[in-house]
Formats: sequence, C-alpha cells, structure tokens
Amino acid sequence: MLDLLVGVTRLGALELVSLWFRAGGGSGGGRSGGGFSGGGGFSGGGGFSGRSGAGAGSLGAGLAFSLLFGGGFIFFIVLVLFLSARRGAHGAMPSMPVNPTTGDYLAGTDLARQHSGSMLELQAGLEEIRLHDPQFDPATFVSEVNKAFFVIQQAWVDRQPDLSRRVMADGIWQQHRFQIDQYLGAGKQNVLENLAIQNTYLVGANSDDTYDTITVRFFANCADYDIDLNSKNKVVRGSKRVEDWTEDWAFQRSSNAVTKPGGGTLADKCPNCGAPLDLDISGVCSYCKVAVMSGVYDWVLSRIEQLPSWEYGQSTLPR
Repeated sequence: MLDLLVGVTRLGALELVSLWFRAGGGSGGGRSGGGFSGGGGFSGGGGFSGRSGAGAGSLGAGLAFSLLFGGGFIFFIVLVLFLSARRGAHGAMPSMPVNPTTGDYLAGTDLARQHSGSMLELQAGLEEIRLHDPQFDPATFVSEVNKAFFVIQQAWVDRQPDLSRRVMADGIWQQHRFQIDQYLGAGKQNVLENLAIQNTYLVGANSDDTYDTITVRFFANCADYDIDLNSKNKVVRGSKRVEDWTEDWAFQRSSNAVTKPGGGTLADKCPNCGAPLDLDISGVCSYCKVAVMSGVYDWVLSRIEQLPSWEYGQSTLPR
C-alpha cells in the first residue's frame, strides 16, 4: 500500500524537471498536477478492546467503528487504484519500455551511445558534433525538427507520403509509405485532432566514426482515431479524447557533414546543390540528380520509438 501511495503522489515531482533545451507550445512543464496525495493515511489508536461489563454496547460501538473506518480505508484503497487507472493514458510509474519502433538507426551506428544518462553526457555529445561542425546550433536544430515533426504528421494524416520524403531516411520512409498505402487500400484515414507539441528535449547526442546522431524527445498530445471514409466517416478505432503521448526521434547524418550556410534538408533545401528541395521517391534531387536522403549530406530522420508513458519519458530525461 505504501508503495502504491508513493507511486501516485510522486508524479507531481516530475513537473519540477527543468532542462537545457526546451521548445514547443506547452506551458513549460507539460501536464501539470501532482496526482492523488494522502495526508498521512489511516492511523489506528490501539484497535478494539473488549472489557468485562462493556457488553453489547461496546461491541456495537466497536463494530460500528470498524465498519466506518475500516470500510473507509477499503474505499480509500479502491479510490487510489481507480485514480491510478485513470492515469493509464500516462502510465502509472515508469517501467522498462517494450514498445513499437519505426525505422532503425543507419547501418554502422554505435548503438551503445544513443541515450545520454546525464546532462553532462548530452553536452559532451553536442561538443563532439561542434568539433567538426562549429556552425552547428542546438537551438536552431530544435526549431527545425519541430517543423519536421508537423511535416511528417501532415503527410500521415493527409495520406501523402511524398510530403515526408524530404525529412525521412530511406528505410523509415519506405515503412511510412507502406502504412499509408494500407490506409488508402482500406478506405480509412487516421485523424490526429488538435495535435500540439508540449515540449521538445534533446535526450542524446554523439559523433562517432560514421555518424552524428541526435535523439529528440517529443511530448505531444492529440485525439487519435481512425475513420472509415466509405461509411460517412464513422469512427472505427481510437477516441476523440485528447491524450498525451511521447516519442523519441533519431536524426542522423554523416560525421563528415557540416551545417550548410543556407540551410539543408530540414530547411527544405538540397544539402548538395542548395536548390529548393525537390525529390523523387528515391530521394534524388531533381536539380543535381544526387540521392541526398541517405544521411551522407545532412540530417535525416532514421528512427521513431514510442515510449510507454508520459511519466516514463519524464523520468528518463537526462539530468
């Protein structure tokens, strides 16, 4: 019982986290509120004591006392469990993630270095990138990946994978297109209603012999449901209730690449020739005829991981 109470009341402490890079449309800390907090729990003063001469009156009072406070205590337990279940959209307390991922790190990525356990590790990773690219600016990067987030979600909702080709690496984009084709074939559409980013954090950064990799954590919310376009837009999956959710997006580029003076893929420009970014389905620029979405030239999104809960995302931020 004590563990359950701590699990519920501790949620409020997560709101106190203040980190280096933050952006987005929230109020600064994501969801507010501290969950259910008890003021000390139930304290019994010695239990039931039967004395000779107390008779039925004492027994009746003791029984009434037990029913009143014992029943209240049981109700208290049920209430806490109910409130915990209500928070299921955010998860109860952090647990080890076993969650779906889309895409994968580019071949040759050092997988052991993809999440920073502390702010010092994160800053050290960003410095590794600046050593070969002094023009790299984390604040500008965060702004650009926020834009990329909405480009990809628009492509998904509108079922137009060509829109996201300018942001995604080859592997993840092929998965993205395949899933959109499934919706098209079924005559359905996924709706992300009132989509908004609450906060954006950098949670991993490093530069190895092959790639620069930055992992970005999005705290977002929306209503998520599917409609059947052949049945007068009937909702066939999901809910119109706005829910919070959290994902890690990995952006990668060659460790030989540098920030382009006029902007690159995330700024809708070809990172090779500088022309407006206009690609075919193979990621080849229509101007210079070079395949520029391999990560060799500039940042591309290679992997998305959905985290188990809002609380898990908060509790595993670098500190």
